[in-house]
Amino acid sequence: MRSKSVLVIGLGRFGTSIVETLWKNGAEVIAIDNNPEAVDAVKDKTSAAFVGDATVHKVLEGIGAQYADTAIVTFGEHFEPSVLCVASLVRMRVREVIARAATDRQADILRAVGAARVIQLETEMGRRIGADITMPLAQDLLDLASHYRVVPWNAHGPLVGQTLAGSKIRQRYRINVLGVRPHTSKLPGDKPRLEAPTPDYVIRDGDTLLLVGDADDVSRFVAEVGG
Repeated sequence: MRSKSVLVIGLGRFGTSIVETLWKNGAEVIAIDNNPEAVDAVKDKTSAAFVGDATVHKVLEGIGAQYADTAIVTFGEHFEPSVLCVASLVRMRVREVIARAATDRQADILRAVGAARVIQLETEMGRRIGADITMPLAQDLLDLASHYRVVPWNAHGPLVGQTLAGSKIRQRYRINVLGVRPHTSKLPGDKPRLEAPTPDYVIRDGDTLLLVGDADDVSRFVAEVGG
């Protein structure tokens, strides 16, 4: 299974943070900004980094924006360039376009132009701080979610034919298997069926294992085993 390709447009603090997190989690990252210094600062954490004006449609085409699975427009403080970028990306039929907005009105316009998701940092941060103050447990859950990942893994490679106990996924990678969807349940018209696995469950080629673990451990598992 290939890595997800993500185009990050704008390399301010927000955009740079996104690039670093995506790269750490194993995504294929492409970045563009009109500031050469900002591009130089992230070039080692991307598959490709470009200096250019992302509001120009031909520039986006030139860097292959149309082939990205997801594009994130990060410069919400500059609204008109954000609209131009989103419009171009939608015309290119990028599967998922995410944009940053400073106000509700801007968010409505970006959605109207075609953004699949709009991020309002101040609003989302306010909700997080409010949860932290009034519901400490909610904050604990948010912190947990930020460090752990739950991912489906399509079984293949050296673990096929081994039992869960024999594969030593938990011991080697500190990852737990929440459930297994056997490949035999993937017939046309079947509803997804997740089984609670036992230690003697034999991993078969094409099974889907639902894994949970620290983000770094999951990334290490994917890097070594594939997926």
